[in-house]
Amino acid sequence: MQQPAAAATPEPYPLAPNDLIDDPTPKDQAIYVPSVTPGFAIDVQAQNWKRALPNGVGPGDLNFLDPNNKLFRISHVMSSAGQALNQKKPCIVTARDRKHTLMIGDSGGYQIASGNLKINGDRDRRRILHWLEYHADVAMTLDVPTGPVRKPDYLYKSTKDCLNATLDHLTFFEKNRTPGKTRFLNVLQGNNMPESDAWYDAVKGFEFEGWAFAGVLRHNFYSLCRRIIRMADENKIQNKSWIHVLGTTELETAVMLTALQRAINRHINPNLRISYDTSGPFRLLAWHNMYTVPRFDPKRMQMDDARILDDIRYVGSKIRWPWPSALGDHLVMGDVCVKDRPYASPHRDGQSNNYIVHHNLSALCNGVALANRVFDAESVTHKHSIAQAAGAGVEAIENVIREGRETTLGRYQTVFANLRHGKQPTADDELRDTM
Repeated sequence: MQQPAAAATPEPYPLAPNDLIDDPTPKDQAIYVPSVTPGFAIDVQAQNWKRALPNGVGPGDLNFLDPNNKLFRISHVMSSAGQALNQKKPCIVTARDRKHTLMIGDSGGYQIASGNLKINGDRDRRRILHWLEYHADVAMTLDVPTGPVRKPDYLYKSTKDCLNATLDHLTFFEKNRTPGKTRFLNVLQGNNMPESDAWYDAVKGFEFEGWAFAGVLRHNFYSLCRRIIRMADENKIQNKSWIHVLGTTELETAVMLTALQRAINRHINPNLRISYDTSGPFRLLAWHNMYTVPRFDPKRMQMDDARILDDIRYVGSKIRWPWPSALGDHLVMGDVCVKDRPYASPHRDGQSNNYIVHHNLSALCNGVALANRVFDAESVTHKHSIAQAAGAGVEAIENVIREGRETTLGRYQTVFANLRHGKQPTADDELRDTM
C-alpha cells in the first residue's frame, strides 16, 4: 500500500507495519480491541434485518469495521479460533477491508481454560495455525492457561503441565508457520511471580514478533514493568512490534497501558504498539445489562452499567433510549422492546440485542477515549484530580521505563500496590479470574 510521507506521521510514531490507512485510532495510545462474537458479526454482515431500523440508521451502519461508516467506526478487532474455527458464514471480521482494519486472532486459550476446546495433537494445532494465518494480522501463539489448574476437572493439573503442553504448541507453530504471513505473539502465563519468571525463561527462546500477557498478572503494573525491564535487558523487546494484554478493559488500565506504550516508544522501541481486549460489550448482554456513562471521581474512573430496560409498556414507545452512544442517540425504546405478549421475557428480539451490543461497544470506546483525554490534560501539570492512584501510576511507569532498572521499580512499589490490581497475585486469584 502507498505509505504517507514520513513528515506527516504523528510523533513519536514512525512508519511501521502497524500503520493502517486513515486509522482513527491515535497512534500514541494503547488500543482497545473488542473480542466480537460470531453471531453478531454474521448478523451485521448479512444485513438481514427483519423489521425497520431506527430513524437515521442504514442497513450497513452497524458494521463498525467499514471505513466508510459515518455512524461509528473502529479499526481493530479480535476474533478467537476457539469460537470461530468452524464458522462458515461470512461476517464483518472475515469480510473486512484489510487496508483499513487489523484483526488480532486469539488461539483459543480461554476456551481451553473453560473446557470448550480440546487440543489433541498436530491436526488440531494445524487447523488453529492455518485459521490464524488466513484471518489474522496479529495472533496469539497457542498456549495452555495456568489459571484453572486448581479446578478438579481441568485436564492440566499443574503450571508445569500447562507449560510443557505450551512448549509443544510453540515448537509446532515455529516449525510450521508461514514466515511473514501473520505476526505471532508469545503468550506469557503464570499464577504468581515465580511461575511467571519460569514461564518466561522457558518460552523466550522462541522468536515471534511480540508478546501477550495473560492471567492475573496481565494488569498488575508492577509485574508488567518488571517484565518489560527484563525483556529490554535481554534484547527481547527492542525488535518486537506488538504487545497484547488479554482480557482487560478497565478505564484505569487503559490509560496506564497508554502510558506504558508511550514510555516504551520513547525509551526502548519506537515501533511497538500495545493493545488490550475484552468481550465485555457482548457479555453484558448475556447478563441483561447495558453500559451507561463513565464515572470519574478522585478515587476511580470506570464504566458503569445498569439493567436493560425491559417492559411491555415500552413496546411501540417513542421514549428515547436513555444512554448516549453512536447508535443509542438514534434509538427509541420501541426499537428495543418489540414483543407485546404480557408474559414475554425479555421483550426483545435478536435485532434488539444487536442494537444493545453496538451501543455497549460504542459507549465503552467513548469511555476509553474520554479517559485518555482526561489523563492527557491532567498529566501536563502532574495534578491528578481523577483516579489519583492511577495518575501516580502513570507518572511511575514513565520514570521506571526511562531508567530501566529494577531498583527504580522498587522505589515505586507502594505506588503500584495502591492500584486496583496492585496486590501480588496468587493462584487463588487467578482461579477466580477465569471462572
